[in-house]
Amino acid sequence: MTWLLFMVPLCIAELREVSEPDIERLAARAVDLISSHGDDAQYGGHHQRSARTAIAQGLAVLARADGGVTALGIHACVRPHLDCPGHSPAHPTLSTRNDHNA
Repeated sequence: MTWLLFMVPLCIAELREVSEPDIERLAARAVDLISSHGDDAQYGGHHQRSARTAIAQGLAVLARADGGVTALGIHACVRPHLDCPGHSPAHPTLSTRNDHNA
């Protein structure tokens, strides 16, 4: 899932100036795509690219929440927060085995 380290920050940057109603529409579309074609994202298939993009967009939307989001081995956030596992806001990081044992 290292492709998320590139895609999530890109999606965060693209969403920076998007209105809340547009964010809600994008999130709903991402949910539909992921629920319909999530298997393509993992195993390949006709909808692999769009399903992976939807996952990255969904994480970018969730990164806007207080405390950001940690999922699929990355943490993404757009604002500094207490106990942030990332080195800087809006830069997802891969968690390591030691992170899970801490």
